[in-house]
Amino acid sequence: MTAALLPGAAEPAGLSRRGRDFLLLWIFVQVRHGYPERAAAVADALRRLGDGSAEVATAEAVLAFLAGRWRDTLARLDELDRIDPLERFGSYRLTERQRMRRYLRTRCLFELGDEPRAKDALEAYLRHGETGEEAE
Repeated sequence: MTAALLPGAAEPAGLSRRGRDFLLLWIFVQVRHGYPERAAAVADALRRLGDGSAEVATAEAVLAFLAGRWRDTLARLDELDRIDPLERFGSYRLTERQRMRRYLRTRCLFELGDEPRAKDALEAYLRHGETGEEAE
């Protein structure tokens, strides 16, 4: 397996770090302006170029969520959990991005009617509260 295909690879083949960052920003702008299809095409292109980073997986998860593709969203979140795990040992605080991932998972499970897993996901989401600290 080439380095460009490994999760978290710095940059896909043939694309500079700056070019990759520009495309990730472009995805965000397109979504904000109501063009999720354009954004999804660029995210897919980055993936096909070998970008297995957490940023691209996050973009794909959000785009699938916005399209109401709950199972695809969960699949991307599972992939993201392998690339950039949420859980760590000891005391930690979730970032806004990590909280968003928990929200997406909770909402998808609810939409799919998986009540037991949705309740567990909701408890995990709420456990960290507004400050991101674990409840004691």
